[in-house]
Amino acid sequence: MENNALAALGISEHEESVYRLVLRSPGIAITAIALDRGIGYDVAEAAVIRLQKLGMVTATGQSVVTGTDPRAAVERLARLRIHGLQSEIRQVASSRHLVDGLLEDQRAGGRGRSEELQRVEGLDQVIECVDELSFYTREERLTTHPGPILAAALDEVRSRDLKYLRRGLRMRTILHTSALVCQEVDRFAGELERAGAEVRSVAGRLERMVIFDRRTALVAIDPDDITRGALVIRQPALLANLLALFERRWAQSFGVGGELPSDIERRVLRVMARVDKDEAGARELGMSLRAYRGHVAALMRRLGASNRFQAALAARDRNWV
Repeated sequence: MENNALAALGISEHEESVYRLVLRSPGIAITAIALDRGIGYDVAEAAVIRLQKLGMVTATGQSVVTGTDPRAAVERLARLRIHGLQSEIRQVASSRHLVDGLLEDQRAGGRGRSEELQRVEGLDQVIECVDELSFYTREERLTTHPGPILAAALDEVRSRDLKYLRRGLRMRTILHTSALVCQEVDRFAGELERAGAEVRSVAGRLERMVIFDRRTALVAIDPDDITRGALVIRQPALLANLLALFERRWAQSFGVGGELPSDIERRVLRVMARVDKDEAGARELGMSLRAYRGHVAALMRRLGASNRFQAALAARDRNWV
């Protein structure tokens, strides 16, 4: 009996053996198939019936069984197999919702109370925990970064966040202005926005947290040192307070716009805060009046300010000066 070369296309060893025989012996009867292959009549008949359904043979009664063109048969099998695999992949991809029901069973079994507060030790474990919780998040992830963001973790965080955005996960992220001083973080914020995330910045107090589907949260054990670890929180009352806190911080934040200012722009901002007249500002910086006014106008547009006083305040809030 030949090797089962068609197994990947969903054809059993007996079915492939029958198909090969029929190709070599057009018009063969089912009884002859059974004798030649050394199998029972019922097995041979079942193989012919399935091969006929798959379009691999034509059969008239018990006396005439003929194989169809192998090229067309294999192409048809491949299409059917691919369609079946696509259906399986969709089922697997949609299986994340099963976790919710399983977790409910776990809580009903008495283990839930001990899991409402879970401690995660070390930065590597925190990053792994965020990735795992993000994987099972179906709708929205809320994140705050008080800053600074550790350079060692930034590349890994970037690749994973962009992956989840491509998957369709909604993200709202608040960055502290001190984090944006780092050009890598500022570029990261721009990448997130271009990928569809909402990114804002705040100058005041900002707690470190990540909230997944409004059902699970992760907060730093030490707000000033994420490397010490974090707490995973599933307790409803604590979650409600964290959600309210995030929304308050979101309301206090403002949009993150573009790259950090250049050295010359920072110098112009510092002079703007001290000098009223453009002529004096241009003279102090050693540039033409036209160039100075051009820098001032561009900075005001970037900061969304209608006058220089507002621009100075906005620049200070963003930690630009």
